[in-house]
Amino acid sequence: MARILLVEDEKDLRFSLVHNLGFEGHEVKEAADGNAGWDAFQNGVFDLVILDIMMPGINGLELLKRIRSKNTTVPIMMLTAKSSEMDKVIGFELGADDYLTKPFGLGEFLARLKALLRRTHSTKTTKKTLQFLNVQIDFENFQVLLDGEEIHFSQKELQLLKYLTSHPKQALDKGQILQAVWGYKSSATTRTIDTHIARIRRKLGDQDQNRIIQTIPTVGYKFVADLGT
Repeated sequence: MARILLVEDEKDLRFSLVHNLGFEGHEVKEAADGNAGWDAFQNGVFDLVILDIMMPGINGLELLKRIRSKNTTVPIMMLTAKSSEMDKVIGFELGADDYLTKPFGLGEFLARLKALLRRTHSTKTTKKTLQFLNVQIDFENFQVLLDGEEIHFSQKELQLLKYLTSHPKQALDKGQILQAVWGYKSSATTRTIDTHIARIRRKLGDQDQNRIIQTIPTVGYKFVADLGT
């Protein structure tokens, strides 16, 4: 299952895509214009974004540019009635991953979507090590180094850190974190998240500076350190 943001002002098409994506097992957040789409993106975490170009408010290309300024990795598919080569070039230069011209068949749409998700999943699963500031993490071997010295992390602390680092610079609400790290059936609470975050900060020497994880009041947390590999 993927979390998908669909920004499309054509009501009938939006309804059809939401219905079929839901049937495929995906969770879809829909927006009817660019302004609503930008708000939704800033307040959610998505595995894929689908954007129409010609929309009221913020148009699709401007929204694409804004999204890419915040997130360089989330796959973005453009939907548009425009078919000129120059329009496609502009979209790709701004960071689009795929481009589908209306009208299109449902089969082709779903095939393109699955290909984007497979490609993204493959990229994420092969990224087993991370580096930021004076920290190195080897997720495959469950090892965290601070200034070259190994620091003990529990499995759950490492899972939480991995989830945060997989969504850099994004505000993650506590409900999303609970679902992703502890699962639907867990008895964990938001206080559990706070406790684990406090432990991670302490172990990484970031209790006061918030160079790594920032608290977003009334929402949750955001991983803010610049990532290297």
